[in-house]
Amino acid sequence: MVPASPAPTALVAVAAGKRDLQMCHELSFQSPPAGNRQCRCGGHGPGRALMADSGPRAILALKFPRNAEPRCACAGRTCPRHYLAFTGFMLAGFLLLHFLLNMLALWPSRFQAVIHYNHSLGPLLPLPEILLIFLPLAIHVAFGVRTLKRERLRFGVGKHHHGSDLRQWLQRLTGAILLLFLAFHIAAMHRWLGGRFQPGSAFESASQAVWQFWRGTPTASFPNLLFAQFYLLGIAAAAYHAANGVATGAEVLGWVRTSNAQSWSRRASFCAAAFLLFAGLVAWWALAPK
Repeated sequence: MVPASPAPTALVAVAAGKRDLQMCHELSFQSPPAGNRQCRCGGHGPGRALMADSGPRAILALKFPRNAEPRCACAGRTCPRHYLAFTGFMLAGFLLLHFLLNMLALWPSRFQAVIHYNHSLGPLLPLPEILLIFLPLAIHVAFGVRTLKRERLRFGVGKHHHGSDLRQWLQRLTGAILLLFLAFHIAAMHRWLGGRFQPGSAFESASQAVWQFWRGTPTASFPNLLFAQFYLLGIAAAAYHAANGVATGAEVLGWVRTSNAQSWSRRASFCAAAFLLFAGLVAWWALAPK
Protein backbone atom coordinates (compact mmCIF):
# COMPACT_ATOMS: atom_id res chain seq x y z
CA MET A 1 0.00 0.00 0.00
CA VAL A 2 1.10 3.52 -0.72
CA PRO A 3 1.17 5.51 2.55
CA ALA A 4 -1.25 8.34 2.68
CA SER A 5 0.35 11.75 2.34
CA PRO A 6 0.22 13.99 5.41
CA ALA A 7 -2.67 16.34 5.65
CA PRO A 8 -1.95 19.93 4.56
CA THR A 9 -2.63 21.20 8.07
CA ALA A 10 -0.03 18.80 9.47
CA LEU A 11 2.55 20.05 6.99
CA VAL A 12 1.81 23.63 7.97
CA ALA A 13 2.16 22.76 11.64
CA VAL A 14 5.52 21.06 11.06
CA ALA A 15 6.78 24.03 9.05
CA ALA A 16 5.62 26.45 11.73
CA GLY A 17 7.32 24.38 14.41
CA LYS A 18 10.61 24.41 12.53
CA ARG A 19 10.32 28.14 12.00
CA ASP A 20 9.61 28.72 15.69
CA LEU A 21 12.49 26.46 16.63
CA GLN A 22 14.88 28.40 14.40
CA MET A 23 13.69 31.76 15.70
CA CYS A 24 13.99 30.65 19.31
CA HIS A 25 17.49 29.34 18.73
CA GLU A 26 18.70 32.40 16.85
CA LEU A 27 17.10 35.09 18.97
CA SER A 28 17.22 33.71 22.48
CA PHE A 29 20.56 31.95 22.72
CA GLN A 30 23.90 32.03 21.04
CA SER A 31 27.16 30.14 21.16
CA PRO A 32 30.29 31.95 22.38
CA PRO A 33 30.91 35.03 20.22
CA ALA A 34 32.81 34.36 17.05
CA GLY A 35 34.05 37.37 15.19
CA ASN A 36 31.40 40.05 15.32
CA ARG A 37 28.41 37.81 15.98
CA GLN A 38 27.37 39.71 19.10
CA CYS A 39 24.23 40.93 20.76
CA ARG A 40 23.53 44.31 19.25
CA CYS A 41 21.98 45.98 22.29
CA GLY A 42 24.27 44.43 24.90
CA GLY A 43 21.46 43.22 27.16
CA HIS A 44 21.52 40.34 29.58
CA GLY A 45 19.43 37.32 30.45
CA PRO A 46 17.86 34.41 28.60
CA GLY A 47 15.26 36.33 26.60
CA ARG A 48 12.15 34.83 28.16
CA ALA A 49 9.82 37.09 26.20
CA LEU A 50 11.25 35.87 22.92
CA MET A 51 10.90 32.25 23.99
CA ALA A 52 7.30 32.85 24.99
CA ASP A 53 6.47 33.84 21.43
CA SER A 54 7.50 30.42 20.15
CA GLY A 55 5.29 27.36 20.24
CA PRO A 56 5.54 25.11 23.32
CA ARG A 57 6.48 22.08 21.22
CA ALA A 58 9.34 23.97 19.61
CA ILE A 59 10.64 25.11 22.99
CA LEU A 60 10.44 21.61 24.49
CA ALA A 61 12.22 20.13 21.49
CA LEU A 62 14.95 22.78 21.49
CA LYS A 63 18.42 21.43 22.36
CA PHE A 64 21.01 23.90 23.49
CA PRO A 65 24.74 23.31 23.33
CA ARG A 66 26.57 23.03 26.59
CA ASN A 67 28.53 26.18 25.95
CA ALA A 68 25.48 28.24 24.99
CA GLU A 69 25.04 31.46 26.91
CA PRO A 70 22.06 33.79 27.35
CA ARG A 71 21.63 36.60 24.92
CA CYS A 72 19.50 39.71 25.11
CA ALA A 73 16.41 39.70 27.33
CA CYS A 74 15.20 43.13 26.30
CA ALA A 75 12.74 41.68 23.76
CA GLY A 76 10.53 44.53 22.57
CA ARG A 77 11.54 46.84 25.41
CA THR A 78 14.19 49.52 25.21
CA CYS A 79 17.50 48.19 26.44
CA PRO A 80 18.97 50.11 29.41
CA ARG A 81 22.19 50.47 27.46
CA HIS A 82 20.30 52.50 24.86
CA TYR A 83 19.60 55.14 27.52
CA LEU A 84 23.27 55.10 28.46
CA ALA A 85 24.23 55.54 24.80
CA PHE A 86 21.89 58.45 24.02
CA THR A 87 22.66 60.38 27.21
CA GLY A 88 26.34 59.56 26.81
CA PHE A 89 26.40 61.23 23.39
CA MET A 90 24.91 64.39 24.89
CA LEU A 91 27.31 64.43 27.82
CA ALA A 92 30.33 63.76 25.58
CA GLY A 93 29.36 66.76 23.45
CA PHE A 94 29.03 68.92 26.55
CA LEU A 95 32.41 67.71 27.83
CA LEU A 96 34.09 68.73 24.56
CA LEU A 97 32.51 72.19 24.68
CA HIS A 98 33.37 72.52 28.37
CA PHE A 99 37.04 71.77 27.75
CA LEU A 100 37.23 74.06 24.72
CA LEU A 101 35.59 76.88 26.66
CA ASN A 102 37.97 76.52 29.58
CA MET A 103 40.94 76.52 27.20
CA LEU A 104 40.03 80.15 26.53
CA ALA A 105 41.27 80.86 30.04
CA LEU A 106 44.68 81.16 28.41
CA TRP A 107 43.29 84.59 27.50
CA PRO A 108 41.32 85.69 30.60
CA SER A 109 39.60 88.60 28.82
CA ARG A 110 38.24 86.33 26.06
CA PHE A 111 37.21 83.77 28.66
CA GLN A 112 35.30 86.43 30.57
CA ALA A 113 33.58 87.65 27.39
CA VAL A 114 32.32 84.15 26.52
CA ILE A 115 31.08 83.56 30.07
CA HIS A 116 29.28 86.89 29.99
CA TYR A 117 27.62 85.94 26.70
CA ASN A 118 26.51 82.54 28.07
CA HIS A 119 24.95 84.15 31.13
CA SER A 120 23.15 86.80 29.08
CA LEU A 121 20.13 84.45 29.09
CA GLY A 122 19.52 85.56 32.65
CA PRO A 123 16.61 83.72 34.31
CA LEU A 124 16.25 81.42 31.25
CA LEU A 125 19.72 79.93 31.73
CA PRO A 126 18.60 77.16 34.13
CA LEU A 127 16.27 75.73 31.46
CA PRO A 128 18.99 74.57 29.01
CA GLU A 129 21.18 73.61 31.96
CA ILE A 130 18.53 71.22 33.25
CA LEU A 131 17.38 69.84 29.89
CA LEU A 132 20.76 69.50 28.19
CA ILE A 133 23.10 68.76 31.11
CA PHE A 134 21.60 67.75 34.44
CA LEU A 135 18.69 65.64 33.17
CA PRO A 136 20.87 63.54 30.82
CA LEU A 137 23.45 63.32 33.60
CA ALA A 138 20.88 62.06 36.10
CA ILE A 139 19.63 59.40 33.66
CA HIS A 140 23.16 58.36 32.77
CA VAL A 141 24.21 58.11 36.41
CA ALA A 142 21.10 56.11 37.34
CA PHE A 143 21.64 53.45 34.67
CA GLY A 144 25.40 53.56 35.13
CA VAL A 145 25.13 52.90 38.86
CA ARG A 146 22.74 50.04 38.07
CA THR A 147 25.37 48.49 35.78
CA LEU A 148 28.18 49.17 38.25
CA LYS A 149 26.19 47.63 41.10
CA ARG A 150 25.57 44.47 39.07
CA GLU A 151 29.02 44.00 37.55
CA ARG A 152 31.10 45.94 40.09
CA LEU A 153 34.78 46.34 39.25
CA ARG A 154 35.41 42.69 38.44
CA PHE A 155 37.55 42.04 35.39
CA GLY A 156 36.06 39.95 32.61
CA VAL A 157 32.51 39.65 33.89
CA GLY A 158 31.46 38.24 30.51
CA LYS A 159 28.19 40.18 30.38
CA HIS A 160 29.10 42.86 27.86
CA HIS A 161 28.98 42.45 24.11
CA HIS A 162 31.01 45.39 22.84
CA GLY A 163 34.73 45.96 23.24
CA SER A 164 37.37 43.97 25.10
CA ASP A 165 37.32 43.02 28.78
CA LEU A 166 39.95 45.67 29.48
CA ARG A 167 37.99 48.45 27.78
CA GLN A 168 34.80 47.59 29.64
CA TRP A 169 36.62 47.30 32.98
CA LEU A 170 38.20 50.72 32.40
CA GLN A 171 34.75 52.06 31.48
CA ARG A 172 33.35 50.97 34.84
CA LEU A 173 36.45 52.13 36.72
CA THR A 174 36.41 55.61 35.16
CA GLY A 175 32.66 55.76 35.79
CA ALA A 176 33.23 55.16 39.51
CA ILE A 177 35.93 57.84 39.57
CA LEU A 178 33.66 60.29 37.76
CA LEU A 179 30.88 59.76 40.30
CA LEU A 180 33.17 61.07 43.04
CA PHE A 181 34.76 63.76 40.90
CA LEU A 182 31.51 65.21 39.54
CA ALA A 183 29.95 65.34 43.00
CA PHE A 184 32.94 67.36 44.21
CA HIS A 185 33.24 69.49 41.06
CA ILE A 186 29.56 70.49 40.92
CA ALA A 187 29.43 71.23 44.65
CA ALA A 188 32.61 73.31 44.45
CA MET A 189 31.64 75.25 41.33
CA HIS A 190 27.91 75.52 40.72
CA ARG A 191 26.00 78.48 42.08
CA TRP A 192 22.96 76.36 42.99
CA LEU A 193 25.02 74.60 45.64
CA GLY A 194 26.90 77.66 46.81
CA GLY A 195 29.89 76.98 44.57
CA ARG A 196 32.72 79.41 44.12
CA PHE A 197 32.34 80.17 40.42
CA GLN A 198 31.23 83.76 39.86
CA PRO A 199 30.26 84.82 36.31
CA GLY A 200 31.37 88.38 36.96
CA SER A 201 34.91 87.27 37.80
CA ALA A 202 35.06 84.07 35.79
CA PHE A 203 38.80 83.50 35.60
CA GLU A 204 39.65 84.45 39.16
CA SER A 205 36.85 82.42 40.75
CA ALA A 206 37.46 79.33 38.60
CA SER A 207 41.21 79.51 39.16
CA GLN A 208 40.79 79.72 42.91
CA ALA A 209 38.36 76.79 42.96
CA VAL A 210 40.81 74.56 41.08
CA TRP A 211 44.21 75.72 42.29
CA GLN A 212 43.45 77.37 45.65
CA PHE A 213 40.69 75.25 47.11
CA TRP A 214 41.94 75.94 50.62
CA ARG A 215 41.72 79.67 50.97
CA GLY A 216 44.46 81.47 52.76
CA THR A 217 47.11 78.89 51.87
CA PRO A 218 49.66 79.19 49.04
CA THR A 219 48.91 77.60 45.70
CA ALA A 220 51.96 75.36 46.04
CA SER A 221 50.90 74.02 49.45
CA PHE A 222 50.24 70.30 49.73
CA PRO A 223 46.43 70.54 50.31
CA ASN A 224 45.92 72.79 47.28
CA LEU A 225 48.18 70.68 45.07
CA LEU A 226 46.26 67.59 46.16
CA PHE A 227 42.95 69.02 44.96
CA ALA A 228 44.56 70.29 41.74
CA GLN A 229 45.87 66.76 41.05
CA PHE A 230 42.40 65.38 41.76
CA TYR A 231 41.21 67.49 38.83
CA LEU A 232 43.83 65.79 36.65
CA LEU A 233 42.44 62.39 37.64
CA GLY A 234 38.91 63.55 36.82
CA ILE A 235 39.97 64.93 33.43
CA ALA A 236 41.70 61.68 32.45
CA ALA A 237 38.71 59.59 33.58
CA ALA A 238 36.26 61.81 31.70
CA ALA A 239 38.32 61.71 28.49
CA TYR A 240 38.44 57.92 28.38
CA HIS A 241 34.88 57.36 29.58
CA ALA A 242 33.41 59.73 26.99
CA ALA A 243 35.45 58.52 24.00
CA ASN A 244 35.05 54.81 24.70
CA GLY A 245 31.39 55.29 25.60
CA VAL A 246 30.60 56.97 22.28
CA ALA A 247 32.29 54.13 20.35
CA THR A 248 30.49 51.34 22.22
CA GLY A 249 27.24 53.33 22.22
CA ALA A 250 27.30 53.45 18.43
CA GLU A 251 27.59 49.66 18.40
CA VAL A 252 24.81 49.25 20.97
CA LEU A 253 22.45 51.31 18.82
CA GLY A 254 23.37 49.36 15.71
CA TRP A 255 24.94 52.31 13.92
CA VAL A 256 28.24 50.47 13.56
CA ARG A 257 27.75 46.84 12.60
CA THR A 258 30.46 45.47 10.34
CA SER A 259 33.79 44.34 11.75
CA ASN A 260 35.64 46.88 9.63
CA ALA A 261 33.42 49.73 10.81
CA GLN A 262 33.81 48.65 14.45
CA SER A 263 37.58 48.54 14.06
CA TRP A 264 37.67 52.08 12.66
CA SER A 265 35.24 53.24 15.36
CA ARG A 266 37.50 51.97 18.11
CA ARG A 267 40.56 53.55 16.55
CA ALA A 268 38.68 56.83 16.33
CA SER A 269 37.71 56.50 20.00
CA PHE A 270 41.38 56.28 21.01
CA CYS A 271 42.14 59.42 18.98
CA ALA A 272 39.14 61.18 20.53
CA ALA A 273 40.28 60.19 24.02
CA ALA A 274 43.74 61.59 23.32
CA PHE A 275 42.27 64.86 22.02
CA LEU A 276 39.90 65.21 24.98
CA LEU A 277 42.76 64.54 27.38
CA PHE A 278 44.90 67.16 25.66
CA ALA A 279 42.08 69.73 25.72
CA GLY A 280 41.37 68.99 29.38
CA LEU A 281 45.02 69.34 30.37
CA VAL A 282 45.31 72.65 28.52
CA ALA A 283 42.15 73.90 30.23
CA TRP A 284 43.50 72.79 33.62
CA TRP A 285 46.76 74.60 33.03
CA ALA A 286 45.01 77.67 31.60
CA LEU A 287 43.20 78.17 34.90
CA ALA A 288 46.46 78.26 36.86
CA PRO A 289 47.01 81.59 38.68
CA LYS A 290 48.78 84.11 36.47
